[in-house]
Amino acid sequence: MARLFSLPLLVALTALSALVFCARTAGAREAETGTPDPMTLQVPGFGDAYYYKPRTKSQRPILLYLHGRGGNAMEDCRKWARVARQFGWVVCPQGPTGTDTGGRTWNNDSDSAKRIIDATVVALKAEYKKRVRTHGDILIGFSEGAYIAQQVGLRDPAHWNRWLILAANDKYWWGDAPQLLEQNRAKIRRVYLFTGENDQVAENTKRAGEMLKDAHIRVRVKIEPGMGHEVPADRMITNYRRPLRWLVAAR
Repeated sequence: MARLFSLPLLVALTALSALVFCARTAGAREAETGTPDPMTLQVPGFGDAYYYKPRTKSQRPILLYLHGRGGNAMEDCRKWARVARQFGWVVCPQGPTGTDTGGRTWNNDSDSAKRIIDATVVALKAEYKKRVRTHGDILIGFSEGAYIAQQVGLRDPAHWNRWLILAANDKYWWGDAPQLLEQNRAKIRRVYLFTGENDQVAENTKRAGEMLKDAHIRVRVKIEPGMGHEVPADRMITNYRRPLRWLVAAR
């Protein structure tokens, strides 16, 4: 007669099987994408953020990515790690609200988003102390995340003084924005605007670039041929390494 496992042993074996399955799944993802899963950062008062350590242990800047509406912060972080990890900490907070598709949204609320961003930075610094640079960090935002990045960067340029805005839009700046750009021009070191030529906001991106030029802020505008409203995973290095290198090189 077959011997039955005791309940504690059965529970332990089940847990072990789950861990093995998760490890195999993570390994399969890494084999498929060439990038391991990001680490999880607990952000007190908010949802978890995801991140990758830089490739060096010396003090490095934060490259903080803000996803678009319906985005998946974990998977987006994996994409950005391929191109951005060589420059510093790749950090990906997530919007506070879920969408019908299972993604996240910032609710077009830049004040709430800034609280999440600030808390994420505090949590990362608490974990890694002097390995994280305290100023001169880089904001990267796409679509709804571009709106948040344009708002946060405008109002906190001492911290976020380099921006990579994907699908930038001049309509994301209104009211006193031109005056703020002018006032903060010495703090905002460099801005790179990158938009697909088939993106409906391509002309808005060009106008946003003119606003930055009028404020005497160093800016580059790239309208990528054949690309739409997207951040293509198979073109991360081709599209974004050069902009990031240019931003990081600012003094």
